[in-house]
Amino acid sequence: MPRSRPASNPISFHKPTGQFYVTRAGKRIYLGADEKAALAAYYDLVRGERPKQVVGKAAPISAKELANRFLASQRANWRNASDTSRAYEDWLRRFLKDHPGLMAGDFTVESFAAWKESLRRRKYAPQSINHYLNVVRAMFLFAEDAELLDRIPRLRRVKNESRSAMRSPPKALYTTEQIQKLIAEADGQVKLMIFLALNCGFGPKDLQDLRWDHFQGDRITLPRSKTGICQTYRLWPETLSARENLRTDRESLIERMAKRERIRSDAGHVFVTKFWHTWHRDAISQQFEKLCRKAAVPCLGLYRLRHGASTAISMVATPHVQRRFMRHAQLQQQVTYTHTPDAEVDAAVMASRGKLLGAVNEDQERSLERADVA
Repeated sequence: MPRSRPASNPISFHKPTGQFYVTRAGKRIYLGADEKAALAAYYDLVRGERPKQVVGKAAPISAKELANRFLASQRANWRNASDTSRAYEDWLRRFLKDHPGLMAGDFTVESFAAWKESLRRRKYAPQSINHYLNVVRAMFLFAEDAELLDRIPRLRRVKNESRSAMRSPPKALYTTEQIQKLIAEADGQVKLMIFLALNCGFGPKDLQDLRWDHFQGDRITLPRSKTGICQTYRLWPETLSARENLRTDRESLIERMAKRERIRSDAGHVFVTKFWHTWHRDAISQQFEKLCRKAAVPCLGLYRLRHGASTAISMVATPHVQRRFMRHAQLQQQVTYTHTPDAEVDAAVMASRGKLLGAVNEDQERSLERADVA
């Protein structure tokens, strides 16, 4: 590895900040931009004295370098490091692209608020805006904890976007007729994907992770990679039938390939491509879009089947059962996934009448019916 200083020089030069520095216990100590003064500060450090140049002042750092150091420090804390890291990189890339050449110490609360307004003008969804804001807040908190900045802007003064149902239309769900069309047009793998999404609330990432050994008789057990929460589900007869059909077809194909001296294996994965690679979640979503076009059904995304499953469970079970079904860590998380139709609310309101007003006799029932007709 090339050295940034001659062997006789005890200090190094950092081009991005224009300062000299030394490294002690894995931490970089900046000594200023003047080489003679930096050397004097270094000898003070050797004698056990704190260099005057670094007292109460952190070296300048660019927003790009801060973002890289933040990601490097956070990867050890993420359960699914590859996927989470990719998401954080995308969010920070948006921030850095909107702030080219930014020095971290120059960022202010006013700049943060202006950036939020620009995301609104570009029609970003409230959830996406909140992701961007949260990751930038976390990055600057890291800068304070790691002593990379003397002071950080109080970014919490800029609030997240509201995601109130009053401000956004309710999400559409697949109807029973549309689901039947999708099932009728789907092939073996995609058909099983649809049944698992409805039966167990699985999303594309769950389907990517699914292996044959997760099945145990008429049940399936799969931990959710996002939360680490595991749940066992009893499978519908339709799901079991689709599973057995896929397993039979897969074994038959492997046997035919072996006869032609072409050894193939799915390596235990349930869903594989024609090249025998694990089917990635993005490819699963793309395949579902093709199915929607083939079945002449509006494509709301495969993940919307999970929303439909959550909504159906909410109508027949308690919130705690729904939370376990969804493998959520907290009860309030399922609010995002539950879209109760107005007809269900109306039915519940009418069912509560007897609880509040008591039994209604036949004459009262007829008068109420006439009032409804009028």
